[in-house]
Amino acid sequence: MMHQDRVVMRRGLSVAFLLLLCSITVSGLGSVVRSHHRYIEKFNTWEKAQEFCKHHYTDLATIYSESDASSLNMKGYHAWIGLHKDKSILQHGWVWSDGEEHTFPSWSQNQPHYNEECAVLSYNKKLYGKSCSGYCFFFCHKIEGTSTSYTFFNESKTWAEAKEYCNADGQYLAGIGKEDLGTALGEKDFPVWIGKHKNGDTWKWSTGMSDYTNWKTGMPDNSGDCVSISSLNKKMATQNCSDRLPFLCFLENVILVKENKTWEEALEYCRGLLSPASRYDLLSVQPGDEQYVMNKVLAASTEEVWTGLRFLAGEWLWMNGADILYDLPLCPVYGHHCGAMSKSDTGSVEPRDCSEKKNFLCYS
Repeated sequence: MMHQDRVVMRRGLSVAFLLLLCSITVSGLGSVVRSHHRYIEKFNTWEKAQEFCKHHYTDLATIYSESDASSLNMKGYHAWIGLHKDKSILQHGWVWSDGEEHTFPSWSQNQPHYNEECAVLSYNKKLYGKSCSGYCFFFCHKIEGTSTSYTFFNESKTWAEAKEYCNADGQYLAGIGKEDLGTALGEKDFPVWIGKHKNGDTWKWSTGMSDYTNWKTGMPDNSGDCVSISSLNKKMATQNCSDRLPFLCFLENVILVKENKTWEEALEYCRGLLSPASRYDLLSVQPGDEQYVMNKVLAASTEEVWTGLRFLAGEWLWMNGADILYDLPLCPVYGHHCGAMSKSDTGSVEPRDCSEKKNFLCYS
């Protein structure tokens, strides 16, 4: 037994030295959990949107709570108007599809590019060039007597498809000049892809686990196997996955590693993860982090996961020097000197035997 104590002590001293190096600069650290949403105004299918999010961020967005949803800012949009390039006109070449003269809105800086032959208006009242084969929402306008009315359509179409749609209803793809910007533009409600989708007969999120739902009346229905959220009222709706929509990515700094390792092996693994802008450590958890972190824990392949909590030199310490804000035993059971979170708990961190092998949580 004394030999085992010496081994544990030597290990403890080596870990304590690592802790000392860290805590010199980050002592008193609070919550290290970070996640945020990023609204992308590009138009993509659900699958392509997810591919983009995974490449540049973490994944398509998971929404965990009403406060998550209400904090989302998705007001920006681009919509086709009737302005397009006619190569037979030598001067500037840009004409309106309704044949009328309109005073151009202001082009955005460095717009249009030479290969962009159709125009979109943005929420910020700027004009952009865009390939006519791309997809966007669109405006139609109708003239009745001396008055002109504008209608925003939150279906994505190519410029030609949008023009045909407007014409079929006795309207024109909108001729919106400077004088009409205030009348036509403003906040609009439109669908935005999120990570919820159908997997067999079950609705699930592409990353993480969340019970959050806020379906539009009559939803979900059989209109599709992917889910969008409306930009203004934040209601969810089923959608055909091949529709092209703007989308919501999210970025998080906590990762679950589904490998079974002892606590010290987990610490070494996390600290061995490197990226150009980040270093990693075992996760410290603070009150208020539990809901987010438990979504990671519930996805583990072990009943419990390691965190960065360690009992050293008679006290509990987070390996990154964060504040200890949990009530923990002053004299833990022998060997139970490492902190783990359990699927069956509500988010507290409990002492466990450091030699047990579990999944674990790293953060950057």
